[in-house]
Amino acid sequence: MIKIFASLLIIALFSACSVSDSSTEPTISEVPSFFGITPSDSPLESDILYFKDVTYGNKKRNKLDLLLPNRGALNGMVILFHGGSFQFGSKEDLYDEGFNSILSGILENNIGIANANYSFITETDSKGIFSSLNDGSEIINFIRKNRAVLELPSDKLVLAGVSAGAGIAMWNGFRESDNDQVEGIVALYAQSSYDLYEWQNYFADFDLDSIRSQDSEIQDLFMKFYGGEYTPQKAAELNFSDQMDANDPKLYVYNPVYEDEVINGDTLNLDVLFHSYKHADFLRSKAVEVGLEFSGVYQELPDAFVKRVLID
Repeated sequence: MIKIFASLLIIALFSACSVSDSSTEPTISEVPSFFGITPSDSPLESDILYFKDVTYGNKKRNKLDLLLPNRGALNGMVILFHGGSFQFGSKEDLYDEGFNSILSGILENNIGIANANYSFITETDSKGIFSSLNDGSEIINFIRKNRAVLELPSDKLVLAGVSAGAGIAMWNGFRESDNDQVEGIVALYAQSSYDLYEWQNYFADFDLDSIRSQDSEIQDLFMKFYGGEYTPQKAAELNFSDQMDANDPKLYVYNPVYEDEVINGDTLNLDVLFHSYKHADFLRSKAVEVGLEFSGVYQELPDAFVKRVLID
């Protein structure tokens, strides 16, 4: 029987920037609330406007936090998605002490942050991973629709996420229907596709059907992941790397798990399976193939990448 281990990594980096909107509509600095939410005490040691649990959709977890500089117009907005294997985690994970200085540094450059929750595959009304991914689309549309109120310049979005959140950022960032305002994607601890059978091409010891047949818990999660049924049509839609082309937002990818054996004895190592450098290698090779600009930690840090794609 295969046993699962791995504490899923929940980290995040982000950023964005540039120009102001000349709309005559009220701006966020001129109104006492945003969609009925008044500013709360900041979770960071920064002078910011913090709007907690703004509703962006109709589902239970359709909430986001807006962290906005308390001066001047925005230079851009980072839409941030937490990790958690599409089963757990929350936006609050990103307010831990280890992230305070990064978030504060972004805000000091007049960059806003939309830090979002999204639906899980384990919820009773879930359509599997599509619920999570489409929540990402809804968040992007919510920010775009409120661009004037936020004083947000056009074409100044960055999608960023960790693990599952990185997948939400890439799935939306590589789709023409969602990426017209997006300049960059930051994908940390990322997967390369959500057609899980594609992963057998990278990991010689990974046989998905064998694992599913041996472990009922994995089989149950597999069915939840695909909303009750795996089909070629779903697999094609979830293989987001096939959507990559030269006109997509620039990509930053970083997977620091330098192992490629996912099974050790009878143990399935989810950290390797989900976050191995092999996923990042595939994404980089695909970017080279289609002519998409990409970067990573050996070229620059994520915040430098964001500054470059949005300001320089």
